[in-house]
Amino acid sequence: MRSELRYRRAVLSHFACRWDHDDPDDPVFLYEEVDALRNEVRKVHEYRDGRLIRTDRISDLNDSLASEPLPTLDEITAQPEFTVQPLTAAEFDAVWARATDAR
Repeated sequence: MRSELRYRRAVLSHFACRWDHDDPDDPVFLYEEVDALRNEVRKVHEYRDGRLIRTDRISDLNDSLASEPLPTLDEITAQPEFTVQPLTAAEFDAVWARATDAR
C-alpha cells in the first residue's frame, strides 16, 4: 500500500491558469505541477510586470505551495475568473527555468 501511494503521488500533471482580476499585487498566471492527489509539487506565479516567482515548498510567503490539495481542473474552470490550459512537463520546466526563487 505504501509503495502504491508513493507511485500515485509521483504521477505529475501540469497546467497554466490565467486569473482575470484587478488586484495589481496578485499574479495573473499560475503555472502548476501537481501530483495525482492534486497536491502542488512546484508552481510559478507570473505577475503583470512580467516577474516570474517560483516555489517548491510550503512557507509563509505569498508565493508558497498550498497546504491543501487543489480543486480539480473542472472545478477551477467553472469559476469565470479562471481559464485553464494544459501544459506538458517540458513547457512547465521552461517556465520554471526562467523564474526566480521565492524569498
